Amino acid sequence: MPGSRALLVHPEDGADRITSALDEAGFDVTTVHTATAAVAKVTTGEYDCVVSEYALPGDDGVALAGAIEESDARVPVVMFTATEGEAIPETVFEGGVDKFLHKNGSASIDRLVADVSAVCSSEAASGSQRDITGHEPSKGDIARAVSEAPVGLSLSDPELTDYPLVYVNDAWEDHTGYPIEEALGRNPRFLQGPGTDPETVERLSQAIQNEEQLTVEIRNYRRDGTPFWNELTVAPVYDDGELAHYVGFQNDVTDRKTAERLAEERAEKLATERRALDRVLGRVNGLLSEISRILVEGRDAETIAERVCEEIADEPGYMGGWIGEVSSATGRLEITAASGVPVTIGSSFALDETPIEVQRAIETDEVQGCVAGRGSDKELGPQTVGGARLLVVPITYGHRRYGLLGIYSSEGDALDRRERKVCESVGKMIANGLHSVETTRILTTDRVVELCVTISDPSFTLSQIADAVDTSVEHLGTTRLDDDACELYLRATGVSDDYTAVKELPFVNSVRPVSETNEDITFAVTATESPPLARIAEHGGVVVAVTAEASSAELTIEAPPEQDVRGILDVFRAEYVNVELRSRVERESRDRSLTEFAAAVDDRLTDRQRSALKTAELNGYFEWPRPVDGSEIAERMGITRQTFHQHLRAAERKLVEAYVDPRSRD
Repeated sequence: MPGSRALLVHPEDGADRITSALDEAGFDVTTVHTATAAVAKVTTGEYDCVVSEYALPGDDGVALAGAIEESDARVPVVMFTATEGEAIPETVFEGGVDKFLHKNGSASIDRLVADVSAVCSSEAASGSQRDITGHEPSKGDIARAVSEAPVGLSLSDPELTDYPLVYVNDAWEDHTGYPIEEALGRNPRFLQGPGTDPETVERLSQAIQNEEQLTVEIRNYRRDGTPFWNELTVAPVYDDGELAHYVGFQNDVTDRKTAERLAEERAEKLATERRALDRVLGRVNGLLSEISRILVEGRDAETIAERVCEEIADEPGYMGGWIGEVSSATGRLEITAASGVPVTIGSSFALDETPIEVQRAIETDEVQGCVAGRGSDKELGPQTVGGARLLVVPITYGHRRYGLLGIYSSEGDALDRRERKVCESVGKMIANGLHSVETTRILTTDRVVELCVTISDPSFTLSQIADAVDTSVEHLGTTRLDDDACELYLRATGVSDDYTAVKELPFVNSVRPVSETNEDITFAVTATESPPLARIAEHGGVVVAVTAEASSAELTIEAPPEQDVRGILDVFRAEYVNVELRSRVERESRDRSLTEFAAAVDDRLTDRQRSALKTAELNGYFEWPRPVDGSEIAERMGITRQTFHQHLRAAERKLVEAYVDPRSRD
């Protein structure tokens, strides 16, 4: 009804039109934009009606109606929404909504004004003024009403020293927990405690001295020590112009204050989340893009490491960082690059001298972090360099660990759980870049180290296959299918095409024939896990040849002269016993242009195209006359003849492009 107070809960967009319509109808309208703010307002008991949109930031209108109902505010809720019915819960009216109306132009706004008026009218007291002569309350009635009123009421006598209480009603006793006999004769300040605001106490004192009425919200304490919020109104009472008493009206508003505090905490939490997301987006747009550029432009690992550390030091909120490697010879962490922090390049640290997070990052290959003041006074800890936090990021490509990246924050809220994901991506990017540089160096080096390695362990993958086919096998190549599986191309002499024993090996998923001659047979084994053989490239080596028997295998591996041979051997020693380096010979590289060409072609082919090309070549498909046709090869690959030819034509096209125009790319 006109003159009632309405609370409009609506997003900023579109709220003005509704506010204007209700204003014109005579309503006193207050507008908020979130359900949280609305709950805090409603609990004050100052509104006759709530008008709410369903779609609100955060909690929706139905959740708001439920919260109002649970708060016992008893304020009717009218939902006025543009949201279609299917998107709104069927229990909308069970959730505390009194009226429901869809937005549909000006006519619906007129209907809204009518509905709000009807709701407020039903809530307001009705009836005309009546003659009450003879029904005036007696002094006893008034005394009983004061005594039994739900609002705490007290009287203090200013003629007595320290203005003691001379009267309190039952509600005052209920609110405070103090029996009346313990309260009378004492100044009401005994309700104060350690959480009472001194400024509020001073305002009350000044108001009493100046004989002024004052309403405050003050933190008081019950007899059992429980704190509560007291909405206290103090006013002077006069008798024939003389100050007779001070009356105090007390209302327990703890629930409302709690709701307001929760609303403020929620708003602050949302603001903190928003700031954190903005910071993470800034890292993505800034740090990740700059490091991507560094990796694209980088030509050697040293330069990449230096520039990455410099970029981290320039990033807002970050103090600086370092990159280090764990020496396979000494087991110590050796710093190879640093910027922005007092860490010397070339310095070496025993792992037990560094924070435990450094050791955990090495053991788990997962990002680890620590803050200053929590055991961070060890070497490289945030406390020793003046930083707020340290994040230790593994730089790992597959099974190859290139080192660790340490990042220090200069701000306490930087390097939180969200930024850890960004830093984890940084570590992977650096590892990919270093692997690319290392691979390029392997392919373009003028000299190589040729390693002859023997593995005398029957559990070696190819030795198990050799044992299954009861003859030696020769490794022709490996195709990675995903992070775990791979396809091994093998040649054996004097065996049948029965691969039952091979299929029964625990790591074998499938076996298929590739080609067969009078002397030997070539077959492909799909392994469910990648053997160490397929991971040598991650450690800077190239497998040139492998021959395996049931009890031993001989491998020839090429690597750049500066490559850490121990790291390559450790790949095998981690899984097999009796791994021996038989010889290490440095010599001129094989024809580099041919190697580069082969690498370029291999980089362009998909797994299926590479498989089709290799299977066709091993079966003599490119000879004339052809000993096999496309159907036979397709059958061996487990695909249709049409699919085989599609893969083969695509592979041939890329092969020709790599020869005619090496700069071309798909």
